[in-house]
Amino acid sequence: MDMRRLLPILLIAFAALFILPQLFKGSSSKTLSTKDRGTLTRDAMLRIDKAEKAAFAADGRYVGNLADLAVADKVLASELTVPLDVDLVVGTNGKSYLVRVSSDVLSVARARSGEKVVTSTCRELKSRGAKCPEPVTTTTTSTTTTATTTG
Repeated sequence: MDMRRLLPILLIAFAALFILPQLFKGSSSKTLSTKDRGTLTRDAMLRIDKAEKAAFAADGRYVGNLADLAVADKVLASELTVPLDVDLVVGTNGKSYLVRVSSDVLSVARARSGEKVVTSTCRELKSRGAKCPEPVTTTTTSTTTTATTTG
């Protein structure tokens, strides 16, 4: 039998066995997207801030231990399974704190002194996927009242 006649059949068999399964393989990935990792990074910082505000309202001092905050908030504990770098520093008197939460996509930080937010920043580390929220702009409006007298 001539080998040239079998070559197209062998090529089709090779394609059917090795190439076609790769083309039809689903893109169902079990990993988090960059957008999801960015969202979880921001949410972790907001949950830490919320827990710190609750601790300050209860005791008049911020908590310097992430474990204490994670025990109180189970969702925060699950968000920490995303590869996050969390730096939490409380001032010596317990009246101020700084938290920085970073992932491979986003880095966010917030500082408080007393109940007041001193700074809240966000930086995108990857250009696609997660976005930092737009900063809130405050607008001031003024109203004037005039008194009229009738005589």
